[in-house]
Amino acid sequence: MKKIVKITALLLVLSMLFGVAPVSYAVGEMPELVEYGFVDCNGADIEYGIYGSRDAEPLLLLPPNGGDMHSFDGSILPEMSKHFMVITVSPRGTGNSDWIEGTMNFEIMSDDLAVILDYLNIDKTNIFGFSDGGNLGVVFTLAHQDRVKSLAIMGSNINTWGTNTFDQIQITYQYIVLCVEAWLFGDEETKIRRDIKGMMVGQPSLTFEDISAIKVPVFNIYGEHDMIQRWHSKKITKSIEGARELMIVGGGHSSCFDFTDTIINPALLEFYGVTE
Repeated sequence: MKKIVKITALLLVLSMLFGVAPVSYAVGEMPELVEYGFVDCNGADIEYGIYGSRDAEPLLLLPPNGGDMHSFDGSILPEMSKHFMVITVSPRGTGNSDWIEGTMNFEIMSDDLAVILDYLNIDKTNIFGFSDGGNLGVVFTLAHQDRVKSLAIMGSNINTWGTNTFDQIQITYQYIVLCVEAWLFGDEETKIRRDIKGMMVGQPSLTFEDISAIKVPVFNIYGEHDMIQRWHSKKITKSIEGARELMIVGGGHSSCFDFTDTIINPALLEFYGVTE
């Protein structure tokens, strides 16, 4: 046991050294939260919120790994809410949503989204997803293409081969540390963090042939210095007929949001067909 504890302590130190800093944005003027609640999605209560006019065209925002319904508060949400009924969600294990061990995968979360759209009486929606949120958007579109009007993704990958090797090693290492912590201590909070991080290890597992089945309009955004390899991002675009792409010069993965007002918002509005 002493040996295990020493190894765990070493892993924790290394995790701190090589960990990825959490994403944070400067919060601008926020729109009113016009609806808030929970939807029972196959036994898990999933948190959602709605901003903007209930009569406007819907836009579903999907947050990154570990993010919740507030992940876009300081970036694209304020502007998008002027033009859309923006639906934000907290996926399983995030925000105030339930966590059920063994259910943290894109396929189950995709089914959750379908249940939420049914609950809100929305037949078809536009989607924007960042990082794992984009991955979820792709999985959802493949499973429920008739419910997607358009799909915009940013910093997304369809399998772990698309992530830069060093970044994927860090992710896998952090996951191993959390697995050890969860085994040693067994507390729910650590298990949740383990399962959330685990979604970046082996998920998603799509091929470029798989995503060629997508027929809705797709906009693929990525940073010049993204953690997603550029060849992978470009292959995503080429694999989907009619898809367009935008590389944000100077942008990294999360730091693409440094260009929210100057690049991202105008590009998204143009893609979604919004005219002032």
